[in-house]
Amino acid sequence: MSKHLPLTHHWWITLLLLCIATAKLTPVAAQPTPEAGECHYLQRDAPLQILTNGPNQTLGLEEAHFFIEVVEEIGALSTTQRDDLERQLNAANLVYRDVLGLTPPLLMPRYQRANFIMVILRADQSRGGQAYDEVVRSPTVPDCHIRMALGGQVNAAENLTPAHELFHLYQNAHMMFKQAWVHEGLARWSESLFREDAQRGGAQEGTPLPVNAEALESVMQANYGAATFWQRLFYLLDSQGSRSIQKELHDKRYHDGSQVVAASEFYGHAFLPLLFASLNEAGATLAHQEQWPVYGWTEAEQRSLRHNRVILSAIHDAVSTYKPIADQPDELRAFMQLIEPMINR
Repeated sequence: MSKHLPLTHHWWITLLLLCIATAKLTPVAAQPTPEAGECHYLQRDAPLQILTNGPNQTLGLEEAHFFIEVVEEIGALSTTQRDDLERQLNAANLVYRDVLGLTPPLLMPRYQRANFIMVILRADQSRGGQAYDEVVRSPTVPDCHIRMALGGQVNAAENLTPAHELFHLYQNAHMMFKQAWVHEGLARWSESLFREDAQRGGAQEGTPLPVNAEALESVMQANYGAATFWQRLFYLLDSQGSRSIQKELHDKRYHDGSQVVAASEFYGHAFLPLLFASLNEAGATLAHQEQWPVYGWTEAEQRSLRHNRVILSAIHDAVSTYKPIADQPDELRAFMQLIEPMINR
């Protein structure tokens, strides 16, 4: 389990709740399956005064509703900041759901008990963020939900942290693994879907895959820097099938006129759902072998590097399913041969 959010009053600037209404059953109608994750009760929570905001018609997402709470002594988030934040989160959700083909977090078994996503802007930092992996409720917010936190001064027009943290919620919904090279490496790769500069200089093609055990270990010890490994893997799997971002997403703008989604094309869109499914299955198998609750791993186990062999096995299975060995380019085939002796069978 992840650590709960700090509950002292000074942490809270603004509360933003993202509800996926049309894609989620109401609490009364929802019938979570036995394998659904638990909804943990927070004994204390900061006082909240929720102000309902209507559907974001600017992005045409009628299923997305926002709720704003302002802590009086800190001051309200400006309309421009709020709108830009909403635009980035809505666009990111569209990219992950419709372009990448990933199932939204609230529709995955782990989060069946959650009714919305809460995004918290907090005072202790200005730029960073954090995604929390438990379903929670509290005396202040009685409905079960999942949370992510952002620095209170985040400027979405210049900072992709909101999209990055939303991607983590997608990851948390699909897998229990939080090894940095997977968790942060993939989330950093996701930022390239929004940046035009990622297309320059062949950045989307990444760097060559590891050719020996030492180079592979270096990747598995990395965090954000592992993004180039994933970029290269996706490129080799799909070098002729780059996907363009839809025009309607390209047309979305922040208040300063800059594009919300500036990237023009990318690789890996068809493979990523298969990779996530393989990691999901590998995690469920590992939990059964270790006699852990499916979604009740300790934080240390979620991050433990001893599970890298299981992760490599999941990658191997996903790649083999997506592109048979006869169709793999030489570089990819050599990488698969490198990891074969290391993986769990």
